[in-house]
Amino acid sequence: MSNENLLRLLMLFDASEEAEVMINTLRNAGLIVRDIRAEDEEDLQMAIEDNPIDMVIAQQQLSGYSARQAGEFLIRAGRDIPLIVITPPGKETTALDVLQAGGRDLVASDQTERFKHVIKRELRDLHDRRALRRAEKMLRETEKRARILIDNSRDAIAYVHDGMHIYANTAYLKMFGYEDMEDLEGVPIMDMVSSEEHPKLKEFLRNYSKGQSDASSLEVLGQHVEGKKFKITLEFSPASMEGESCTQIIIRDQSLSKELEKKLNVLSQQDLLTGLYNRNYFIEHLDKFISRAVDGEERGALLYISHDQFTSIKADIGISASDIILTDIAQLLKTKLSDLGVLARFEGPVFTLMLRKVDAKEAGKISGAICKLVNDHIPDINGKSIKTTVSIGIALINETTSNREDLIMRAEKGAQQAQKDGGNRHHLYSPVVEEMAEQEQTNVWTQRIKSALKNNRFRLLYQPIVSLHGEPGAYYEVLVRMLDEQGEEIPPREFITAAEQMGLMNFIDRWVIANSLLTLSKRHQDGEDTHFFIKLSQGSLTDPEFLHWVSERIKSQRMNTESLVFQMSEQTALNYLKPAKRIVEGLKELHCRTALEGFGLEQNTYQSLKHLDVDFVKIHMNLVQGLAQNVENQEKIKSIAEEVSGEGRQSIAAFVEDANSLAVLWQCSVDFIQGHFLQQPEVDLSYDFEESF
Repeated sequence: MSNENLLRLLMLFDASEEAEVMINTLRNAGLIVRDIRAEDEEDLQMAIEDNPIDMVIAQQQLSGYSARQAGEFLIRAGRDIPLIVITPPGKETTALDVLQAGGRDLVASDQTERFKHVIKRELRDLHDRRALRRAEKMLRETEKRARILIDNSRDAIAYVHDGMHIYANTAYLKMFGYEDMEDLEGVPIMDMVSSEEHPKLKEFLRNYSKGQSDASSLEVLGQHVEGKKFKITLEFSPASMEGESCTQIIIRDQSLSKELEKKLNVLSQQDLLTGLYNRNYFIEHLDKFISRAVDGEERGALLYISHDQFTSIKADIGISASDIILTDIAQLLKTKLSDLGVLARFEGPVFTLMLRKVDAKEAGKISGAICKLVNDHIPDINGKSIKTTVSIGIALINETTSNREDLIMRAEKGAQQAQKDGGNRHHLYSPVVEEMAEQEQTNVWTQRIKSALKNNRFRLLYQPIVSLHGEPGAYYEVLVRMLDEQGEEIPPREFITAAEQMGLMNFIDRWVIANSLLTLSKRHQDGEDTHFFIKLSQGSLTDPEFLHWVSERIKSQRMNTESLVFQMSEQTALNYLKPAKRIVEGLKELHCRTALEGFGLEQNTYQSLKHLDVDFVKIHMNLVQGLAQNVENQEKIKSIAEEVSGEGRQSIAAFVEDANSLAVLWQCSVDFIQGHFLQQPEVDLSYDFEESF
């Protein structure tokens, strides 16, 4: 399973009730817990041999066994499994010997908040260690494959460290007249270039090594070992050879004309709409910059420049006119910012700027100037003046920057926060500060959600679920959006997390169900054969009054309950298997149907179907997205569709985004599809199911 919140625990406790309290604490903190219980070393050994275990949580002293003994066993077994020891309140110091035996931390049984913090910290560290081992393995395999490709390349390729050759392929040796690598090893790169070009090459290498030049290629006169001179273009990029940092030099095969090659190179780097650098070019340079920053050679910042209200502007003036605005802003930014760093159109209405040698204060000053620049510039489209503003997220780049994905995520979250604060401003995203403010934000959201429930400020949206085999009837998934005090729609990601943490999600579920039943009842009265898929949260699954409440609502509406499908995520259902099973069985007694969503990523994924007699299985989005290019996922989806069909259930592929994936799903015998390729969620139930295909 790919979910980073999954935690597979081995619990060493005498009393299962105490272990269950710890597990529920972690589940309430948002972790997906799978637990195995053990009481002695024999149980411990069997468990870690037969199961993937992420962490061991042990009482300080059990009947006939101790946490210290468990720590010593894990060391002998050579397993990287963190051990957390639970002590009686106020007795942490009595268990310090466990730390000497390999334990990672000690927590008193009454320290709930500290317990959650320790477990999440250890889980992050464990993921990092595993990722490092995977990365090292992949690096070795990649270097092996790369060496083979390099040796067979028509391009001349060499690797240089401190100006000296450490490796070169056959084409490179042949180009400069060397018999084998032994003749070239230790020869300076300067010897490959005509003497009159030495100052030019030295200057380039000096700037390139310090990261002071965006250029990565240089035209010079090469020199054969016998003295013959010829024109070459050296392309430089950072690399590693056998774990040692070095520089890769490529001299391209000149079969393509220089003019054509130049045009292709420009096109590969350029965003066609705005003329700025494109996402791929930006990411390539960002990766290089991060690499230098991690080595302590660079520092800077990433600015994530997001256009405020672009969706509403596009709806107002149209796609073509909105593209003109994007191009206009791009040229404005290019004129003022190109000298500051690498500027690109990242995606949609988002631009990114990589700044070198700036701190938080300088990045904030530049961001403020950008906000003012865009705010003061009012483009005129077809005689209509359009007010434009941007929100900017700032993420600092330094030796603590782990990878590009985290950096971009931080900058994007900064921009989102700037937009939440009203837009036309910037926000520096600091993980430590943001986590400290998270609880305060949750409290604010709690009050907003309660107010929205009290004042009926929610809205239902509907997304069609279409049969690939002509099954009659209209099927929709019901989605919910919260409205702010001005009636503006709030995306679910902004309020659902707080609602779940504060135990309010079951009340939102009830609002959705009550209003869905009203709409569905009216559709049936109008003669429309309509079916609704309605989500159930963990709050509803564990609510002992839920089934009774649903039963009463259905009776009051005199519903045809077969048109109701209640769906729950596979992760949530497995986390709360007993209540989930009770809900599924209870809904079946009411003649409602049920579905599992997010299906297919769990280990032993079909086990959930043995416990939960659901009617539909909705395949996880990670298996569907990019399906046309992923043969492994195609086989898995086909297997899921065949398995559930054989059990009399039906399969649904959600998040279908393109026609190529649709064609593959048809061949895999999937029953239904859903996604933006068909239609985005809409307020109206207006999809034409008869004309779908």
